[in-house]
Amino acid sequence: MKLLHHGVLGLNARSLLYIRPFNPKKATAVADDKLKTKMFLSARGIPVAKLFGRIENRDQLRSFDFSVLPDEFVLKPNYGFGGEGIMVIKGKKKGRFLKNGKTPITEMEIRENVEDILDGKFSLGGRLDTAFFEQVLSPHDCFARFRPVGLPDLRIIVFNLVPVMAMLRIPTAESDGKANLHLGGIGIGIDMASGKTTHAAQGHRMIDRLPHGEDPIGIQIPYWEEILLHCSKIQQLTNIGYLAADITIDQQMGPALLEVNARAGLNVQVANLAPLRARLERVKGLKVTTPEKGVSIGMDLFGRKSKGASSSVTSEKPILGTHEMITITGDGTSIDVPCLIAPDRERTVITPGLYKELQEQKAVTEVVDEETVKIKFTLSGQKIQTRAEIGAVPNPDRAIIGKRDLGGFLIDPSREKPAERTRAAAKADLRAVDNLYAQLDRELLLLKAIKPVNLDEERLRLIADDSYSPLFVYQDLGEMLDEAEKKLERPVSDDSPLGALLEKKRSELCSRIQLFRSLGDAAAFTQASIAHFGAPDASLITDAQQILDERPACELPLPDSMLLTSSQAAERFEEVLKGYSLHDWEVSVRSRLVADCTVGGNHVYLREGAKFSEMHLSSLVAHEIETHVLTAENGDHQPYQILRRGTAGYIRTQEGLAVVNQNRVLTPYHEKRYGPARSVLAVAYGLEHTFVETRRYLEEELGYTKEKALTKALDVKRGLRDPSEHGGMTKGIVYLQGQQMVEEYLGNGGDLKKLYLGKISIEDLDLIDALPDLRPPLLLPEWVREAGNDA
Repeated sequence: MKLLHHGVLGLNARSLLYIRPFNPKKATAVADDKLKTKMFLSARGIPVAKLFGRIENRDQLRSFDFSVLPDEFVLKPNYGFGGEGIMVIKGKKKGRFLKNGKTPITEMEIRENVEDILDGKFSLGGRLDTAFFEQVLSPHDCFARFRPVGLPDLRIIVFNLVPVMAMLRIPTAESDGKANLHLGGIGIGIDMASGKTTHAAQGHRMIDRLPHGEDPIGIQIPYWEEILLHCSKIQQLTNIGYLAADITIDQQMGPALLEVNARAGLNVQVANLAPLRARLERVKGLKVTTPEKGVSIGMDLFGRKSKGASSSVTSEKPILGTHEMITITGDGTSIDVPCLIAPDRERTVITPGLYKELQEQKAVTEVVDEETVKIKFTLSGQKIQTRAEIGAVPNPDRAIIGKRDLGGFLIDPSREKPAERTRAAAKADLRAVDNLYAQLDRELLLLKAIKPVNLDEERLRLIADDSYSPLFVYQDLGEMLDEAEKKLERPVSDDSPLGALLEKKRSELCSRIQLFRSLGDAAAFTQASIAHFGAPDASLITDAQQILDERPACELPLPDSMLLTSSQAAERFEEVLKGYSLHDWEVSVRSRLVADCTVGGNHVYLREGAKFSEMHLSSLVAHEIETHVLTAENGDHQPYQILRRGTAGYIRTQEGLAVVNQNRVLTPYHEKRYGPARSVLAVAYGLEHTFVETRRYLEEELGYTKEKALTKALDVKRGLRDPSEHGGMTKGIVYLQGQQMVEEYLGNGGDLKKLYLGKISIEDLDLIDALPDLRPPLLLPEWVREAGNDA
């Protein structure tokens, strides 16, 4: 598609035709002063980030106490432009702030950045500047599909109170986490009527795919009309005739102003494949009396709207009954709350129980005092931000909406209660259960609980002596298990898909508790492990033995000169993570790892000293990143915690999918193909033999190296105090079981993409499909995307 030159706005024309005539110097000076602009607009109802502090000169810098700052903040120059000088701090590690949540940075380095700001290094015209610290805003879930490296924003061009053009700016690794397009960010045009994305550009070229392969077109921006109305009001309040408002959408606050720009760049034309000057001229002489009217005109003139459609900005007031539903958005979830409409009450009231749930879901915008909080909710399609009191509410309602929040509505007492209310209490209860089980799942970590506290010492003795039989000591979990068991006493008596999934998860957590209670007792632990993971039955053992009997001769090991070191492998992993836009993930080389590679907590760990062939590395990418990491990221995007933490029995499907994926890149002769079968036989043998015998069997009969035989023997016999006894951990069978399940599912025409919805079990796919608000997977392996595109 060619961009017509007619109506395209250039820099000189922008200055001569729009900035000079319509932007008074006094108003422009206010826009250049970010602090003054935000204070002025915040006092007039425009939401902005919270200010933590400011430094105006070196005397203030010398006396400034950085310990008063929260662990997360943004350092900005007041008169800055183009994103220069901005420093984002997210968290602390060993007493040092983390730049962008990753790189440790000293207080001295932050002070040096403040000095540069004060000296005017990043300001317009090099003028002396002020540094300020403000709240870190969290990208709304709507941005997740774009995989931004930082905080995206919406740039809205407003002229004569009319929003005429808009684009979404996506920060990338190339732009160092800043949304500025000249630094390498991505600009995506937005249809003015619908708020849906239209075209995408990076640099001076159009793109049809984001870096991680997602189509950038047709994605809905929430709060669209509200955002446009904010921007039009900003122009009215500031008297800047031609301006660009940069708005982001925070997960808790919703739309929030970042800054006002009186000299906005012109890349918005490229992102929209549309000329800006033609739009400006179209509204130049119109008489626009209110921001609402300006928004309506902008949506009608410059959107892809069907004839006869009209903006809801100018629609009549919604009609409410005495009992309605409000929706409060939390940490990846939407909480539906039955409420009483009470125009005789001054303020909105929420119950203490609802307040606690909102805190857990990070849906409280601000705690004002012990009895008052700020929340944001939707009522009959209208977005409302208010101060709510915490107090008693008549059952079955959980909130009372007072007259301060009812100004935009009409009330009809005869209106029937919405049907959704009858299901709201149960839905709210299930969400609370979902959150509770996720918390328990985090506390009852399997690998942490069953790891002997003296493992390192015993391992050293085992390395020195093949005939040594260890004795293991485990941490006492009694008090924690008692507390968890009490929370799991009540079955989930709800027959909805979510209720069924949660009841299965409850049973699994109870089973895990019994496994932990039996730690050290060989017979009891083995039985608990079989109840939790299953046993290597005769059929599975036969399958495993047949796989090993039929394997061809394995490939000869490559010489060290053809192998990659752990540092070289780390660089490859970083490239792969970057390719999937997994910017929050890091790769580290550690000396005290047992496995060559493991994944956990947004980290990929490689063992120092490990060697990797190209094929081995490719299989680890398929197993760890293209399975475990991608499903974890997709689960984090879902509205249900159970899809993030894992449905009951998900581990079998998860590991089976990982095996199937790794086998795609392995030759028929590679020994890793036979790992699941060998693991089954290792478990079966370990249940009937001592540690020393199992270790010898793994090395002499199953062909493990000396080092890996020891590691595998420890895996099989963990959970026992005295591994010379028969019994052990049966988790090792899930790899082959899972592989068989996934291969059967795919062989019967199953959709591979469904296995990437989160951490799920194939057995629960029907229940998962029936969940409301289920989101498609954000990230898929490259080969799956390519297959889908070919189709």
